[in-house]
Amino acid sequence: MTTAARRIVFLPVSSPKGIGEYMRSLIIAEALIQADPTLDIQFVLNRHAPAAASCPFKTHLLNNSATKEKAVVNQLIAELRPDLVIFDCSGRASQARAAKKAGAKVVFLSQHKKKRAKGFALRRLSALDAHWIVQFKFVDGDLTALERFKLRLLNKDEPIFTGPVFSAPLAELPGEFSQFAGKAYSVWAAGGGGHQVQGRSATEEFYQAALAVATPEQPALLVAGGNFTGELPATDSVTVVKSLPNQQLMTLLNQAVLIVSGGGDMMGQAIVLGKNIVAVPVAGDQPDRVLACAAAGLIYPATLAKADIVAQCHKAMQKPLQPEQQFEPGLQLVLKDIFRLLGRSEAFSKGQPA
Repeated sequence: MTTAARRIVFLPVSSPKGIGEYMRSLIIAEALIQADPTLDIQFVLNRHAPAAASCPFKTHLLNNSATKEKAVVNQLIAELRPDLVIFDCSGRASQARAAKKAGAKVVFLSQHKKKRAKGFALRRLSALDAHWIVQFKFVDGDLTALERFKLRLLNKDEPIFTGPVFSAPLAELPGEFSQFAGKAYSVWAAGGGGHQVQGRSATEEFYQAALAVATPEQPALLVAGGNFTGELPATDSVTVVKSLPNQQLMTLLNQAVLIVSGGGDMMGQAIVLGKNIVAVPVAGDQPDRVLACAAAGLIYPATLAKADIVAQCHKAMQKPLQPEQQFEPGLQLVLKDIFRLLGRSEAFSKGQPA
């Protein structure tokens, strides 16, 4: 007698603008398949998001974000009857309850206080089996008295502060980037590629700053982002790619002497890797996060202006940051909790079952 494969459905925020939630869900999904190839993993995405065309897993397409497709998502969950549904900063309380009604374990991810508050709304909290806060505790703050009261009221476990989620870097650079081996190179990425601040493209501003900072001896790699639609020519000093698999990106970050990032996921990933970072807020939820990380001595902050980014890069190169804090990789915490929710006892070491 064969047992049906466990079905996991991911519903990340997906739009033509940002890509962080989708990428995080993809990282988790790929790690799960590596750990257990029998899992049935499916995604629910906005058809207008560029990632919808390239997702390597079975994908159900919506005409809008999951949050705005209440009835469609509820019907889809009822039909799929998944074992686990993961809402990455997305969805409505009614959708979480629909997943619970369908027999699924339900997880909500939040990465800043506004989303975190949604995870503590009683109508959503009542349906949750886990809440992962994918942010540093020193940035987002510990649980408040009100949050603890709500957990006691509904007899719920405390959220897990996972911090950033990313794939473990490899020891050697990918072959297609061998030109960076042995060089003091930098990696630049403003985010998903769709962010604009006061009408200026964050990716284009990063590109102009990279041209001013990089040299053939200290080259730069600029990751434009999957949502970037412009053209940025490569030069002798600046290599341009649209996007990279997360493990390749993490490997490149891990060996770079400087990281220039937006204030989103890559900033957090680089912090966990202990890198020398210049960070620029490029989205509405990022300024406070960047300031908190700067106050902790983890980054050099800059504004989205070429001159300021260049100045902070020179400062970072002259006096590299050497953070003393150490953070546990979030992916391992996530994998462990997923298998707990599925009633499995696997222990993980570096993303592999022990």
